[in-house]
Amino acid sequence: MTNSENKNFKYLLFFFIGIFTFFLSGYVLSGIHPPTSIYLMFVIYGVLFAGGLLVSREKSSGFILKAFAVSFTALFLISTAFFALGAFSHENSKSMGADKLEFAPDEFVIVTEEELDEYPALKRAIESQGGYFSVDSEEWERTSDFLREKGASEIKVGNDYYRVYFMTA
Repeated sequence: MTNSENKNFKYLLFFFIGIFTFFLSGYVLSGIHPPTSIYLMFVIYGVLFAGGLLVSREKSSGFILKAFAVSFTALFLISTAFFALGAFSHENSKSMGADKLEFAPDEFVIVTEEELDEYPALKRAIESQGGYFSVDSEEWERTSDFLREKGASEIKVGNDYYRVYFMTA
């Protein structure tokens, strides 16, 4: 192996140290909330980076700076992608639920069984009353628009009354 190939292999080692830091931090630090988890991720990164320097046996400051740039860039990019995906998922999350009422509300609309069959999310909310569940965005909007057009979020199905809740992140 030539000196150039040896250096490229060592840079690849530091690239994987950056990636491995992210996954190891996610495993080790599960249950620890930010910002503490971020600080501890940098501690894990420092330990792995120091270990990489010991394994590579490189002592030149030029190599150390390049290795740091390679590994930190890998860690930064994968962390940014992970947080962006989490934000996107959170932004597009929709849920709904329904509570059975013990009394007849002042304003309510009647929903027939046929209408419940057309709106499966509404039917599920009534069947699993008291809890929230995730709903596809399109179905959530369709059901929300249906009740808005009817004029109330309190509904009567059969002889029972329900209050339907729509939640976004």
